[in-house]
Amino acid sequence: MKKNNHSRLATTAAQTFTPQRVKLAARTLVPFLIAAAVTTAAHAQGTVDLSGVTTAMTAVETTVKLGGAIALIISIVFAVFQFMGRNIAQGFIGIAGALLAGIVIGFGPGWVASLTGQTVSMLLVHVAGTVA
Repeated sequence: MKKNNHSRLATTAAQTFTPQRVKLAARTLVPFLIAAAVTTAAHAQGTVDLSGVTTAMTAVETTVKLGGAIALIISIVFAVFQFMGRNIAQGFIGIAGALLAGIVIGFGPGWVASLTGQTVSMLLVHVAGTVA
């Protein structure tokens, strides 16, 4: 009489790793392994020249400050018109828009610096000028 001593782990493994599941796993993993091998080979290439980034980001910084200043002035003008027309709620919304524009002006250089790694030297001066 032959006794069959299979553990639960062996039985579960035999049921889990069927030939169909092994083929599906291989079909899924092979493209990933090929991509990983190509990616490691791609790291051996040269670096990217970023010398023009400073000029471009200075232009972006100036655009952000200009856009924020225009939005700030327009928001204040419309808020004053709303207050004069006795529409207090809309006046406060206009003031909130002016505060948002001030935030764009003040933190625009910081956003540019965080996106590019380029330091913008006068960040605190911009923030102080916006708040004052």
